[in-house]
Parts: sequence; C-alpha cells; structure tokens
Amino acid sequence: MIYQGLEMDARSLRYFQAVVEFGSYSKASRFLRISQPAISRQVGRLEKELGKPLLVRTGHGAAPTDAGRLLSEHAQAILRQIENAAVQVRNIHADPTGSVALAVPPGAGAFLVPELVNRFSAAFPNVMLRIAAGFSGYIHEALVHGRVDVACLHAPMPQRDFAILPLIAEEVFLVGKRAKMPRGRTAVRIVDLADLPLILPSGSHSSRRLLDELASEQGVALNIACEVDDPSLIRGLLRQGIGYSLLSQGGFQYEAERGELASLPIRPRLSWPLALMLSESRPRTKPVDALIVTIRAIARDLTTNGSWPGKLLDRQA
Repeated sequence: MIYQGLEMDARSLRYFQAVVEFGSYSKASRFLRISQPAISRQVGRLEKELGKPLLVRTGHGAAPTDAGRLLSEHAQAILRQIENAAVQVRNIHADPTGSVALAVPPGAGAFLVPELVNRFSAAFPNVMLRIAAGFSGYIHEALVHGRVDVACLHAPMPQRDFAILPLIAEEVFLVGKRAKMPRGRTAVRIVDLADLPLILPSGSHSSRRLLDELASEQGVALNIACEVDDPSLIRGLLRQGIGYSLLSQGGFQYEAERGELASLPIRPRLSWPLALMLSESRPRTKPVDALIVTIRAIARDLTTNGSWPGKLLDRQA
C-alpha cells in the first residue's frame, strides 16, 4: 500500500530529533556535521507540513513545544525502525547485526539480566542488547512508543495489537530495615499492612494496582506513608527505617545480603504475575524472536533450580 499525504522524511526527523536531544541547534550542528541553517530549514519544513511549531529558541538553546515532544516520542521509534530495517536488508544473508531493546522491572532484572547478557551475547555477538529498568508504568510507555522491542512487566493489561506471553509468578515480601521489622513474626497478612507505614509506587504501576485491588477485596485500608516511583529511592528510604514496602526478592536481595534490609513472607502467599509484552504490528526481527526465546528459557531454568523464587506460568514454550 502506498500512502500519500505527509512528506516528512527520515533526514528531517533526524535533524529535529538531534536538536531535541542536545537542546541546541549549535550542538546538533556539531554532532551531525551539518550547518545550522540546514538544520533550521529541515525543522521549518516539518513545522510547515504539520502546521504546528515544534521548537522554541531559549536563552540556552532550543526546547520542544507540546507538539514537538509528541513528535519526538514517535520520531525515536520511527528512526530506530528505519535503522534496523537498513541493517537487516544489508545483512539479509549474514549474521544478524543492529540492536534489540528490552525493558524490565529491577527486581526481575536482578535474576534475569546477568544470564540474559551471557546467553544472548554468545548467540548474537554482533547485536547490541539495550536494557532499561523501571516500574511497569514506565516500561509500558516505552513499549507503546517503540523505544523498546520487548517489555517484561507485572500483570500487563490486554491491549489491542500487543501480545502477552506469561512468564512466572514472582513471590512478594514485606521488606523493611532489619531492626524495624515486626518482632516475633514469621509472616504477615494483608490485614497487618494497615498498621505499617508503606512506601509504594503510585497507582499507575501494576504492583500498586494489584495490591490496591487485593486490599479492597479484603476490606483493608492501606497506610500509605509515601508514593515513590523510583526503586532505588524506595530502597534508600527502607534502609533509613522510614517505612516498609512490598518487593519481589530480586528487588532487595543485595541489601538483604548486606544485612541492611530484612523481609517477611505474606500469607496466604502473594505473587505478582510477570509477563512479556510486545507489539504485534511492528516487524519481528530474528534477534527479537531470539530474545523472547532466551528470556523464557532463563525463567524456566532459574525457577526450576530455585535461583529465581517464583512459579513458572502456563503456556511456556
């Protein structure tokens, strides 16, 4: 199918994106080795074609408008797909090259990423593996906007044009400073959380949504002391004894080994379902397919030998 209408090309998008990323026409010019007037002309073409101002000059350079920020999100995905397409065409009969991007929660990443890097780099030495970490809201946004090829996240909601592949159910623990953990307890219940100041991610993230739903079902009013959307900041607050959080084991394993944090299991056992999510509308490359197969194999191996606390979910190939 041939599309008619917009005439924006990869060059104008690349010039525009460089100005956004460097925050300056002059810095983008030096990076691209193109004159500033040439970059300005390309940005002007985009603005004329779209009928919206995309960049505004500031005292320190240039900044995107609301329309510019929106275009930048799409431009990242478009330019990345063009780059990967060119690489694949040039190397259609050669070993795969290019890059593949994965986003993963830090807790799951603690178990998954080291083995993934070892296995994937051995199988595809010429493919760059790019990994981003964060809570599920950030991961989902990165996937939807094409900044990553595959997302590993907790309890993803079904979405049109996206496939969900169940992975494992990760057990969740109450975590806090060792000296401040409830004394004489071998486990806690959801109802016990009402008496503890909790430090949790905001409601846009799956782990918080799952906990809120469970507490609501049991008629428990959670005591939310603070909402923090950064895993490292949450751990820092826990180390200071400021509150408690609910984390999978990978999310606090390092601090537990150092004696800084301790945990209690939750009874009945509480687990967050972890799954892979990917777009069904974007082309699937050989490295992306291999990445999925490798992740699922690692999850199977590490849960089987007990290295990754959790239960393998059904439909694993």
